[in-house]
Amino acid sequence: MATRKIVGESRLVMAMRQIPEATEKELDAELDVCAQLVARRARFKARKFRTLLANGIQVSTPTKLVHEIAPSANYAVPQEEGVKPGGKGLPRFSDPEAADIIAWLRTTAFRGQAKPRANSMAAVRRELELRDRYEGLAWHIRHKGVKPGPYMKPAFDELAPVIASRLQAAAAGATQRAAGGATA
Repeated sequence: MATRKIVGESRLVMAMRQIPEATEKELDAELDVCAQLVARRARFKARKFRTLLANGIQVSTPTKLVHEIAPSANYAVPQEEGVKPGGKGLPRFSDPEAADIIAWLRTTAFRGQAKPRANSMAAVRRELELRDRYEGLAWHIRHKGVKPGPYMKPAFDELAPVIASRLQAAAAGATQRAAGGATA
């Protein structure tokens, strides 16, 4: 029985152990780059009438090899998917979930007008007008709905081939570098 000894056997074993670790690091770095690309494209595709939607798209990393791209605005899902007529519509004016929409309405409805002094009748009238405008907007959304304005899915679909090729290249490069010193 003839035995063969592979020259550099210990280097080969060490390299084989390092391949998953090196590949994981390389893929995590590449995933971060790809997530930033998708976030940038989604910001570009988001409707700009409220810049909070576009500027609120953030990338987070809850665990290794997992990157989440999500908007921080409360109204992002209805904006992406739309709202059908006859649905629930907006939350009540006094509900904390309505704060984003009220803030937007406050800036657009009273643009160019001086802010009234606090605790004055003008401030009370302004707050009542804001509530009435909010209720009118809610009525319109309940009865007419909102057209969908997708921005996340088209951004990901547009960059999916680029992401796949970048991840394949990163995995191949990491494997080659990790096993590069281990030749038999």
